[in-house]
Amino acid sequence: MSGDGRDSDDQNVIRMGHGAQQDKALARIEAYWTQMRAGRLVPSRAEIDPRGLEGVLGHAFILERLTTGLARLRIAGSHMTDILGMEARGLPLSTIFAPGSREMLAGALEAVFDEPATVRFSVGSGSGFGRPELAGGIVLLPLRSDLGDITRVLGGISLTGGIGRTPRRLEITGQSRRSLVGYATRPGENTGLTGRFIDPTPPGRARSDHLRLVVVND
Repeated sequence: MSGDGRDSDDQNVIRMGHGAQQDKALARIEAYWTQMRAGRLVPSRAEIDPRGLEGVLGHAFILERLTTGLARLRIAGSHMTDILGMEARGLPLSTIFAPGSREMLAGALEAVFDEPATVRFSVGSGSGFGRPELAGGIVLLPLRSDLGDITRVLGGISLTGGIGRTPRRLEITGQSRRSLVGYATRPGENTGLTGRFIDPTPPGRARSDHLRLVVVND
């Protein structure tokens, strides 16, 4: 997949678009994920159809969980390739991040897979020789694999500015998370939590009408 366009006088400068257009790309990807979710905890990878992302495919990518805090790119649109200056498929997502942001990335990936949660980053890359300043965002949206476990991610990346000399490394400048636990609306949907309900009323007092969930991780 190709980039958004290249300057005729400098083949190393790739115009990634403007802020409003880029924000719309992430919003489109998240809206499509929400549509596929259809009231469930998360949609499945098999339900993601490229035709539903027409017009923003260059911004989209699919991740596969490898181990704790690490996921690789299974499918990568043109913007990911442009940042790296090479084929991105098969590489860890951490490859596009500066070392100082990789711990935050690892924690966010664990939230996406284990809670599950959606995550949005603000990202940037400072200017330097042959490297214009970049700014933008990344969204990470959990998916079920064919086995039913949450080990896939539908992602989106949007950047404003010229890529310039590659590879580029992004810094995380902001992060927001939204836990999906309790958001499923279909009867019988498995939240992925194991636990038991207990009565928090102290001995000798009237029984409480409210129960709380204690999560059991063993």
